[in-house]
Amino acid sequence: MEPGSPRHSVVDMATNPSIRAPRRRPNGSADPVGRSRRPLTAIRALLAGTVVAVVVAGILIGVSVAGSGSGSSSKPLAGAEFTSLLLSGIPQHGTVLGKPGAPVRLVEYGDLQCPICRAFAVDTLPTIVRDYVRTGSVQIEFRGLAFIGPDSEKALRAVNAAAAQNRAWNLLDLLYVNQGRENSGWVTDSLIQSAATHVDGLDVSKLFAARSSAATDARIRTAAAQARRDMGGRLQTPTFEVGRAGQPLQLLQITSLDVSQFTPALDRLLGR
Repeated sequence: MEPGSPRHSVVDMATNPSIRAPRRRPNGSADPVGRSRRPLTAIRALLAGTVVAVVVAGILIGVSVAGSGSGSSSKPLAGAEFTSLLLSGIPQHGTVLGKPGAPVRLVEYGDLQCPICRAFAVDTLPTIVRDYVRTGSVQIEFRGLAFIGPDSEKALRAVNAAAAQNRAWNLLDLLYVNQGRENSGWVTDSLIQSAATHVDGLDVSKLFAARSSAATDARIRTAAAQARRDMGGRLQTPTFEVGRAGQPLQLLQITSLDVSQFTPALDRLLGR
């Protein structure tokens, strides 16, 4: 992957080996990418404990039950329980996660085949959700791109179809956790169906039908146009923007995916 090419990520994987291999999900399932993985980070364990303390006990029963009208899933999916706990109770509208009226906005441009985007989802996002999104301080918007290959578009269409039911972030997180090797055909209908049946309230039949809808096409075109405008034609994933709600967003310059790269900008915009 040559620097400067569309697939070159913000963080250079070759010089940052610590983020090349996202950690295991807390259910202990092996990571599907195939490289060795490190143990679960303490922060993800802490998040799970914190959310369990505030989420009604019934969610633990429902996480393995299919969305409305979809039937139950017979096979566990890596990360399904944690994803449900992570996002439970947080408002979603389309591809936006967080309380309406939150004073600060964080935008992520990502490709579902990008391994660095996966690292953000697995290792960094839970802390931001816990400390900023769940508290009502920050909204996160996902703007999906599909330039790595066919699997990128197939996964993105599924996520945007889930957005029509306000469940985009659940499916997004599960697809990142179960990400396969680039352009290996890993985004199968079977994987999408399995992930979707682990999302409470998601109608799987409607999701499959909406993948080729005009609304899904429009979301993909809009995000691509925004990316070209914001990145000057040089697409990189992940790319992040931050700003006060209702005001122009600014590119967030980061050198790693450590949460400390995000918190200063968020805290400054929040007046902390």
